[in-house]
Amino acid sequence: MCVFFYSMLLVYGNRGGNIGIGCLLVMVSTIGEQLPMGKAIEASFLVLSGCIWYSLLALLLWQIRPYLTIQQTLGDCIQETADYLRLRANFYKDDIDITENYKSVLAQQVLVNERREAVRELLLKMRSAQQGTTSISKSMVLIFLHMTDMQEEIMASQIDYTSLQKNYKGTPLLAQLHNTILQVTEELESIGMSVAAGQRSLPKMNLKLEIEKVKREIDAYRQRMPTLRERSAKLLPLTNVVDNLQHIAQRIYNLHRLTRLERVKDEEIDPQLELSRFTTRQRYDFETFRNNLSFNSHLFRHGIRTSLAMVTGYLLGHALDISRTYWILLTIVVIMKPGFSMTKSRSYQRMIGTIIGALFAVGVLFLTQNHTAIFIIMLICIIGAYSTMTYNYTVSVVFTTPFIVFLLHFLYPADFQNISLRVLDTLIGGAIAFTFNYIFWPSWEYRFLPDYMFKMLHANRQYFLQIMKLYTGQAFSMNDYKLARKEVHVSTANLMAAFQRMLSEPKNKQKNASEVYHFVVLSHSLSSHIAQLAHYALQHQIKYPRVEYPAIADYIVSIIDQVEHYMQTGAHIEDMPKLGAFQELEGHLDSVLAIRQSRSTWDRDTPLPAKRCWRSNTCAISCTRSIQS
Repeated sequence: MCVFFYSMLLVYGNRGGNIGIGCLLVMVSTIGEQLPMGKAIEASFLVLSGCIWYSLLALLLWQIRPYLTIQQTLGDCIQETADYLRLRANFYKDDIDITENYKSVLAQQVLVNERREAVRELLLKMRSAQQGTTSISKSMVLIFLHMTDMQEEIMASQIDYTSLQKNYKGTPLLAQLHNTILQVTEELESIGMSVAAGQRSLPKMNLKLEIEKVKREIDAYRQRMPTLRERSAKLLPLTNVVDNLQHIAQRIYNLHRLTRLERVKDEEIDPQLELSRFTTRQRYDFETFRNNLSFNSHLFRHGIRTSLAMVTGYLLGHALDISRTYWILLTIVVIMKPGFSMTKSRSYQRMIGTIIGALFAVGVLFLTQNHTAIFIIMLICIIGAYSTMTYNYTVSVVFTTPFIVFLLHFLYPADFQNISLRVLDTLIGGAIAFTFNYIFWPSWEYRFLPDYMFKMLHANRQYFLQIMKLYTGQAFSMNDYKLARKEVHVSTANLMAAFQRMLSEPKNKQKNASEVYHFVVLSHSLSSHIAQLAHYALQHQIKYPRVEYPAIADYIVSIIDQVEHYMQTGAHIEDMPKLGAFQELEGHLDSVLAIRQSRSTWDRDTPLPAKRCWRSNTCAISCTRSIQS
């Protein structure tokens, strides 16, 4: 019952799950020592004393460096964003597999969102950060807001990469674009490392100069194209990319100055932004627990599955007369996850890490028996284990295994027996966890994918509605817009993470994998087109609204509604009649082109409204085509 109850604490999110795992570890440790009731209570109080001591130490360190954890998390978020941008830069390389690179981009977006959510939980829930009572806290909030806006600008640079490779493959233009984006990523990485270390950062290169080089390459290609229509159709996407790069470069300069606290006094956090609304509030009530007491809940099945696995491990350990049966139970506790794919990957990582760590421990004990040397290596191992636990579980286990072996070397000298038992118990525990997660009511990801797909589509719908308020003259709320944008990022990451987990499951459980991937790519394209609309509207304002915009907005929303209705009920999607507003809008674009064609000069002498009208209208048409696909 205790195992089931502690496992069910996952219904309260990651914090509840961590508490449950902590309780299971204490329980297993107590069982391993086979203590009588009095000693068990004494051991529990000792554990509580250790927790209190660690809490006091953590509070003391927090008083000394109150922003250290947030700075490190924010720095990691910036570096993951730099990696995301680097992967997108690969689209401008020759001989790139666009499909494979797209999968890498979407996978990296999952990591970026995870880091961003971690920053939100740490930063925006701090009262001092929300009020900006210190320069450091205010600068971190401003850096985070800049990074969130930059993510949208990166997404707004989405173009048809297949056509791009077809039209410009092997040309200096693609090479220059690729090199410029890589330089932007290097600047972002430098900022991320400086933020994580709590240091000031300085620009290493002149991004404006590099962007000017790209512009000159575009101008060179422009001169080679005979007609205005070819120039508009082929060069407009690249012009948009360069425009986004300019805004990203300006944000990078702002970020450099914020790390040096130079712009903190000049910039203000928008008072209309209710930062507390951007964090997740978990309800800790009995009703949430009770609602999951059913086989319809995958967490309930996880609790039952974990309980059966723990009982099996305990009985098997005693049947085989293994001296440290609790190692089997500890392995089951840390490996068992609600989803099969996560349990599978953890089992593999745990076994590989344990074997490598055991071989390292054997080598150390074979080379020396000097207690001082072994103690120093043990300290290095425990530092390495906790430093890498969040980022690379396999490496963490590699460090943890020799630490435990060296600790037992001092307590119960039986070195190679301890090592062999550690490996054996880990293999048994990993096998039990994997088997039970495969046989007993497994939670296959394909069952959850439809819900993730619906949430992603609905989030894009709300995002689009918020943006179109700027195009149709409705009341616009920056707070609601950014909340809608956040939901798009979260739903995209959740869907892609679930899709990746499904791909690691058995082949017969990978239902409609190609269709789901196609849906993810189209939804991501839709989000990117909406981001382009947002970027244009917020940067340039809608000075020349078209009467067709409200009809087009209603038309797009009606298509999304039909798709949502189909996903919920399976009802047939009716063919939408062609909207006359599109023909009118395209006719207007043709007339703009005709006017510009009649002139002898190009963009620099052309009135800006015509150029802006062309860009915003093209974004709206591209958005519609993505939804129809």
